[in-house]
Amino acid sequence: MTASTRRSEFALHSVTLVNAVGNGLFTVAGTLFFVQALDMTPVRMGLGLTLAAALGLAASVPVTRALDGRPLRAAYMTLLVVQAVAMALLPLSRSFGVLVAVLALGAVGQKSARAVNNALIGQVAGERRAEVRATSRSVNNLGTAGGALLSTTAVVNGTDQAYELLVYADAVTFLLAAALVPAVRAGGRLATAGRGTRSPASTPSSTSSSTSSSGSALRDRRYLSVTLADGVMCLEYFVITLVLPLWVVEHTSAPRAVVPALFALNMLLVAVFQIRISRRARTVLSAARSVRLSGGIFLISLTLLVLAGSAPAVPAVVLLVTGIGLHTVGEMCHAAGASELSYGLAPEDRMTEYQGVFGLGMGVAEIIAPYALVVACLDGGRLGWAGLALLLFGTGATLPLLVARPRVTEPAPLVDHALQGR
Repeated sequence: MTASTRRSEFALHSVTLVNAVGNGLFTVAGTLFFVQALDMTPVRMGLGLTLAAALGLAASVPVTRALDGRPLRAAYMTLLVVQAVAMALLPLSRSFGVLVAVLALGAVGQKSARAVNNALIGQVAGERRAEVRATSRSVNNLGTAGGALLSTTAVVNGTDQAYELLVYADAVTFLLAAALVPAVRAGGRLATAGRGTRSPASTPSSTSSSTSSSGSALRDRRYLSVTLADGVMCLEYFVITLVLPLWVVEHTSAPRAVVPALFALNMLLVAVFQIRISRRARTVLSAARSVRLSGGIFLISLTLLVLAGSAPAVPAVVLLVTGIGLHTVGEMCHAAGASELSYGLAPEDRMTEYQGVFGLGMGVAEIIAPYALVVACLDGGRLGWAGLALLLFGTGATLPLLVARPRVTEPAPLVDHALQGR
């Protein structure tokens, strides 16, 4: 690895760290901000987040396409600024419609920035992309943990002014992150980023990149099925970021200060152990097994979290800490497996397109999770928690079966061939 590559990786991780601190400030207190500062019911909050995520996902695809051919760094900076503007407008969004519009603007920036960030990692790191991506995730979680701990005072006090201060601080970190992007030495453009050389061991023998230069990611049935399954598994992320704060504050006897501490525990564990766990998912098949293992772990962790709802204060804290610790192990296994699957099942010459499609799985989860998890876990109680646990367990169990299927690409529509011949 050259000195230039090391500097670029360091710069990219610096952007991630600054952005993550801001995300940590808001993520822990976000649901509490909506419910208390904006005076929304949890269900109305979930509905607003779901509508905003749907609008953001629909708009992110044309936005990402519009950025094709643009310099990666310029695209990334622009999307970070968009997120800063949306965050700064959030405390001013007192009507439901305006709130949804502002959240949708932020969602567009977030989803598009995620695809550009993946492309930057692919270009800067090349064959080391899996390791660099794992490092980036650890840095992200370390920064988010720091932000979460910094939000403790606001969460404990629970005042509108304290929550609004966290929101504005998050907006500032987006601008700081954008200012650091030029230090990343990546002269490529979005349409050509993310291409590299992958070893034969990274894909099953049934997958051949030489046969994948034609067709679309949206016609790759195996890739789409894995993307859909991963979208279901991505619901697990929202247990901590969306459900946990309100669950602890409104449904357990644990003190409010436990909320940022649990969030920080999750982030710190990932920062320390994610790279080590990612090394166990070097191939597509081992990655699928890693996701399967995560499903079993979630079955146990969610059970502990729901039991905390009927326990006295001290046992509730013990159950919450143990449950979040196990949930984090499952999260790391899922993240490691999903990362390798997103790259390992994609043909080299269409990497950016396939990465964008794989990101739709998380996008769908972001649409479903706010409303579904609030209704299921916060309103539905134990039955809802049990349903979520079984869903994650069953979906994880299917991943090795989906990966073992041969790659089948539907033929392009006849009109496509006609247009290509013009």
